[in-house]
Amino acid sequence: MRLSADLINAVMAATNDGLVIAEFNGSAASIIFANPVFSRLTGYSAEEIESRECFFLLCDNQDSEQLEKLTAAVQQQSECVCKFHIRMKDGRLHWIELKIAFLQNQQARYLICTYKDVTQEEYVKNVLDKVNVLYREMSKRLEYTNETDQLTRLKNRGHLCTRGEFMLGAAKREKLRLHAILIDVDSFRILNGIGGQALGDDCLIKIADVIRHYFCRATDIAIRMGDDEFAVICIEDDDQRVHERAESLRRDVRALHIKDFSDRQHQLSISIGIYSITPEKNTTIEEMIHNAGQLIFSLNNNGDQIVHRQAGDNTFSLRH
Repeated sequence: MRLSADLINAVMAATNDGLVIAEFNGSAASIIFANPVFSRLTGYSAEEIESRECFFLLCDNQDSEQLEKLTAAVQQQSECVCKFHIRMKDGRLHWIELKIAFLQNQQARYLICTYKDVTQEEYVKNVLDKVNVLYREMSKRLEYTNETDQLTRLKNRGHLCTRGEFMLGAAKREKLRLHAILIDVDSFRILNGIGGQALGDDCLIKIADVIRHYFCRATDIAIRMGDDEFAVICIEDDDQRVHERAESLRRDVRALHIKDFSDRQHQLSISIGIYSITPEKNTTIEEMIHNAGQLIFSLNNNGDQIVHRQAGDNTFSLRH
């Protein structure tokens, strides 16, 4: 690689986003470097893209205003920030925020591009735009103060009957992917027997905090169903991304410990069932939660696992 020490330092400073450096000759920009984040984001290794044109990932049918903005910045060799669809190596489309800047040293002039994955932000924005009218129509019916579980501060079953039904209706109308996630606390009755209600309450509060952390988007609702069960209803176009969020939840709960009155520590764990579907006319929230519960039941009390069924596909489970 033909990189100076200054340029390497600039690359090392940008670790959170994908970064590409291209040698710029005034009319073309050939890639000479890509950082590991770019490779993880796009699926392309640095070797695969070396010498390719800098913007080869951009799809057709981009927003004309964004393209004009990028073209003008390249011609003027100035900085700019744009938003584009790019196609990954596996064919998937992602939204990225593209920032470009130019750097000159004694040997050559370089074009530096950073790629920030904003797919989730764009997806949520798109969904919210689609259902905004429906939400306004139902907003008067949502009385949040009466729909909160007093212990965990998550929503309760009453919220599931209002906001949950609203999300189901939106998913049916817009043909969106909807997911029911049921979360069962492993060995909860044993914990209650050891430390009484106080220990059980501490367990539920800590787990609810982790659920709230991973399912806090405007298109998520997290519910305490009662006793040792929680549920999440969420709109998400990528089934695998839902599975990854659930896996992060399972992992972080596994890292939790609580102390009983004898100062003994107890490790927590959860079992998770995920039922994913593009809802049809007769689909109900109750049916989806029931199906997620049946997946947990299929574990035969072997906790700390995730089972995910995608409607119309086979069930798969991961054991940890």
